[in-house]
Amino acid sequence: MLKKTGKYVLILDDVWDRFCLEEVGIPESSSSNGWKLVLTTRSVHVCKRMGCKDILAIPLSEEEALILFLNKVGPNIVQSASIMPILKLVVNECACLPLTIVVVAGTLKGEDDPCIWRNALKELKERIGMIEGAEAEVIERLKFSFDHIKDEKVKRCFLYCALYPEDFKIEKDDLIECWIDEGFIEEMDKKRNERHGLCLFEKVGRKLFVRKCYQTIQSALCEDA
Repeated sequence: MLKKTGKYVLILDDVWDRFCLEEVGIPESSSSNGWKLVLTTRSVHVCKRMGCKDILAIPLSEEEALILFLNKVGPNIVQSASIMPILKLVVNECACLPLTIVVVAGTLKGEDDPCIWRNALKELKERIGMIEGAEAEVIERLKFSFDHIKDEKVKRCFLYCALYPEDFKIEKDDLIECWIDEGFIEEMDKKRNERHGLCLFEKVGRKLFVRKCYQTIQSALCEDA
């Protein structure tokens, strides 16, 4: 049980569900004990059930969202007059959410066919239109990116990363060895296995939300959706 007196702030990050503070040794904050509790959550429902005053995070402006998307999607797309009008509509479907923008832009990076962009826009609208709730909409936008990965090996390798905890530093060589052991990589010799593994590692990091670390790309952090 926290017994420290005086003024201080306790921050709980990324809370997914309601829980009893006293059960984990946290007394209720009040004017008499002089401390405050701050928690972050993607769910307004959790915030209300915890009895907190909710302060919504401000999303990116439309201009900031467009700039971020253009930075991630590649220069060849930025220069395409036929794609830019569709691209702006795709950005609108990302609801100015940074993670969604990065993931969707990564999915469409290098795609210079306007038909592919129109189909992507249509699918995003249909997916969001079929569900209710802000949290479900975010998940559906991220799922859009995963579903559009054409290489089944990349999908399997990414799903394997879900075995690791959030923000766990995954060593590149260890991860590739695991992929080989699981049969995701089936080359005839060790060097070709390693080269194929490096290629898959790059694709997983580039296409999906696994954050790469260090310029030498020796490891990665598994992102929370």
